[in-house]
Amino acid sequence: MHTGPSSPMEDPAAILGVDADATDEQVRAAYIAAVRRHPPDRDPQQFERIRDAYEELRDPRRRARRIILSIDPFQPLDSLLDTQSPQRQHVGPKRWLAAMQQRHARQSE
Repeated sequence: MHTGPSSPMEDPAAILGVDADATDEQVRAAYIAAVRRHPPDRDPQQFERIRDAYEELRDPRRRARRIILSIDPFQPLDSLLDTQSPQRQHVGPKRWLAAMQQRHARQSE
């Protein structure tokens, strides 16, 4: 049974050829175009990768989990949060997640 992209490091957005922050409509359009290029009867392995990538990107929970897992937990938060003190501080999970998402957005630009 195949439950996800063939390797955990494969980026489903790259498989479909969309940005990581693509809308649902963009993901669906890319999926349809990719299936037309790689129909299941001609290229079953590629179709399976495309289908798995689409399933991961259309599920908000799986998509959020992928973003969270792609964040480096050892990155100092001082530079991300623009704090004035050189010491690290506890920022709380909501502020930390917001800072990580901002960092991820800056890196993908």
